[in-house]
Amino acid sequence: MKRMGAVRLVILLVVVLFIVALVCRNNLLQWAFKREQAHLKSLYYLDLNAAEIKLASWNRIQISGIMVQPEGADTLFVIKEVEIKPSFLRLLLGKIAFNEIKIDGAIVTAYNLPEHSNLMFLKGDSTVAKSTGGGKMNYYVRAVNLKDRFLRVLNTSFQITDLHINYRDTAFAEQICVPEMVYDGHNLSGQLINQLLDDTVALNGAVTSQREIHVNFEHKDRGLCYLPFLDAVHGFKCRFQSVTADVKWSDNGDELQISPDVVVRNFQINHWRLAKEDVVFVAAKFNGILKINENGFELDSSSIATLNHASFKIFTSYQTKPDTVFALNISMPETASDTFFNALPGGMFNTLKGISCSGTLAYELQFKINTSQPDSLIFESQLKRKNFHIIHMGAENYARINDPFVYDAFSGDQFIRHIMVGPENPEFTAFSQINPRLYQSILQSEDPSFMQHRGFVAESFRESIAQNYKQHRFARGGSTISMQLVKNVFLNRNKTISRKAEEALIVYLVENLGLVPKERMMEVYLNVIEWGPNVYGATEAARFYFNKKPSDLSLQECIFLAAIIPNPKYFRYQFDKQGEIKPYMADFFKIIEGRLVLRGFLNPADTVNFIPRVKLSGPALQMVVPADTTAPVIEEGVPDME
Repeated sequence: MKRMGAVRLVILLVVVLFIVALVCRNNLLQWAFKREQAHLKSLYYLDLNAAEIKLASWNRIQISGIMVQPEGADTLFVIKEVEIKPSFLRLLLGKIAFNEIKIDGAIVTAYNLPEHSNLMFLKGDSTVAKSTGGGKMNYYVRAVNLKDRFLRVLNTSFQITDLHINYRDTAFAEQICVPEMVYDGHNLSGQLINQLLDDTVALNGAVTSQREIHVNFEHKDRGLCYLPFLDAVHGFKCRFQSVTADVKWSDNGDELQISPDVVVRNFQINHWRLAKEDVVFVAAKFNGILKINENGFELDSSSIATLNHASFKIFTSYQTKPDTVFALNISMPETASDTFFNALPGGMFNTLKGISCSGTLAYELQFKINTSQPDSLIFESQLKRKNFHIIHMGAENYARINDPFVYDAFSGDQFIRHIMVGPENPEFTAFSQINPRLYQSILQSEDPSFMQHRGFVAESFRESIAQNYKQHRFARGGSTISMQLVKNVFLNRNKTISRKAEEALIVYLVENLGLVPKERMMEVYLNVIEWGPNVYGATEAARFYFNKKPSDLSLQECIFLAAIIPNPKYFRYQFDKQGEIKPYMADFFKIIEGRLVLRGFLNPADTVNFIPRVKLSGPALQMVVPADTTAPVIEEGVPDME
């Protein structure tokens, strides 16, 4: 009986609230609108006004002449007419919420120019929830808040007609038109037209429940255009033929799980840091589980990315307690080699286009860093092959450097001249005629294990990443001589992720398939390396600095030439105005001398009373400037990465 009484009381209360809302709906509407005006004014300095607000029926509101204007700036948008079916129960709580909304005739005009902008309010305080402990972000709370906001949008049916969005900044302009966009609470359909590019993207989707969403974007035109506005985000561009996504989620109160299943066709991205041209994924899929908790997020190890027919398992984690730790694992199971190479995206790996192979490849990457203990960093990368052979080279034959070839010498991005690498060039020095002390000193400085490794030194990568993180800059590289040679001979000078990835794959092929012997690689390296202003190769370097042949160089002169490889243009700051080496170079000389002794390339007896004595006697002497108080820092054993 008591339970029945309680139920009746609740029903009565709901009825009373509904009647109050019905009777007082106009006052509630005005109050809620003014509340929203005050909220936008105090938080974002936006003025919200309307020409008329009226009740079209007992449950529908019409608002005409809506205008939003940032304080002291041009009008941001105007709406001709809005018809709303509000949630009166939410109005009782002083909040604007809609069950249905129709917008007709809206114009958004945004400027971001030096002389005036109406987007400055976007730099205001964020209302995104944060955790209360230690000022650190609560990732779970933030994700749930975003999810709830999105669900509130899905709970509102809408129809938008004749929407125009105009944007202009110093770099570009956009004009987007939405003729009609309709969502009935379950199904979504509409079009977005880029008026400047005459490009149309069709959008349709469905909400099967509050836990599962299906959406599809597809270009209706043959020529693909970049999506609008993205270029304003650090130069990022994107275009595609179609994108289909199914998303569902679950929440247990401590962890939010989001499960996306995405399929893209002819997906193209462009960013100056990624590549100089569009990177193209002809067909790609992703299926995974993203778990978000209080301290971070994790992409479950069951997540799979597929490029054409090659699949990769991906695990990544970012946690902020007790320490900030980031981890990434990528695994490709044993895959037919042609399947792997065909999966490489267009716009990257251009020298590998058309390559044909036999056998299989498998790949494993493990990376983990604790930001409070960067020296404990884990980095393991391994591409395993089985019965792997190259049947036909692609756009580039990496074995061609076994024969005489023409090398294009650059200084930075500037082309200098062509250099014939072979006996036809009188400046060419064969490996057998190179002073052993010269290449031994270079190896100890640049790549001590060159003759033993297969293109990569994992420990060097680990140390480089750790040091770069600690100094918050690119302070040290991890390139081997093999990587430097491949970059200089086969690839462009672009400082992009694309070039570095292609460089690594080429090095793997050259080293692991024995396409070029180590001695020939060292021979080419010593004949093309930059050693000063328009100075390339050991013969030119020996003459430029010391008026000698490479075979006549002293041990100390060889060590000096090894020392300046990372920064050859700064050689003049290492000498006084008499052309003698400065004392600060003694430490580097002693390090190289010790390594030569340790590896048996130098007799300990020859190092007694070893004092660096190097004096310029070639044309370089004329370029030496008075002593500079600021000496360049020489990183021990660090090659010139970029």
